[in-house]
Amino acid sequence: MNGRPRPPALIPLLQLAAVAAVAALAFGGHGAVGWPAPAVGLPALALLAVVWPPAVRWLPLRWARVLGVYAAFGPGWLLFVFGYLRGLRALGVVVQPQPSLLRLAERGAELPELAALVAGIVLVAPLLEEIVFRGYLFTALDRVLPRPSVHLLTAAAFGLVHGPHYALPIGVLALLFGWLRARHDSLSPAALAHAVHNALTVAAVLLWPGCLDLLYAR
Repeated sequence: MNGRPRPPALIPLLQLAAVAAVAALAFGGHGAVGWPAPAVGLPALALLAVVWPPAVRWLPLRWARVLGVYAAFGPGWLLFVFGYLRGLRALGVVVQPQPSLLRLAERGAELPELAALVAGIVLVAPLLEEIVFRGYLFTALDRVLPRPSVHLLTAAAFGLVHGPHYALPIGVLALLFGWLRARHDSLSPAALAHAVHNALTVAAVLLWPGCLDLLYAR
C-alpha cells in the first residue's frame, strides 16, 4: 500500500459494475491476442472510459524504465510459455495458436485487413484491456482487498478472458502489467508494456511464421 487514504469504495465498484456490462459486448468471443470485438461493444466501452474514466492516473509514463522491465521479464515469460505448452502436449492436450496469429502466419501481407488487424492487436486491444482490467477492475478491487489479492484476482480474470488454455501464461503476463500499474501509480506503463508485447508477437509471426509451429509443437 502507498499509505495514502483510500477514496470511498462505492464509486469504483459502481464503475466496475457498469463496465462489466459493456465489456461483455466488447470482449464477447475474445480468445486471441488481438480480436475483432462486436461493433457495439468497443465504441460503448471507449465512450464509457471517456465519460466516466477509472480512478487512476495516466501519467507518469517513464517509458525507458518500463521497456527495461519488460526486456528483463519477456525472455523468461517466453520460456515459461514454451514449457507450459510442451507440458500440455505431453499430457495429450493440444492447444491451437490464437486465431488472429494463425491468420497472420498463414496469409501475412496478403491479408486485406492486415492494417486494421495489426492496429487492433497493437493499439486498440492494449489500450482498452488496460482500461478495463488495470483501470476499472484493479481500482475497484483495491478499495476492498489487500494488494496481493488484487494482483492475483485481476491477473486471473485477464487470463480467463483469453480462454482456459491461455489463462495461466496470460495471467502471468498480467501480473507484470498489474505490477507496473501499481509501481508507477499510473495506467500508461501497463498499456505501453502491453502494446510492446503485442507488437513483438505480431512482428515475430509476420517475419517468421514457423515460430508458431515451434512454440505449439505442431
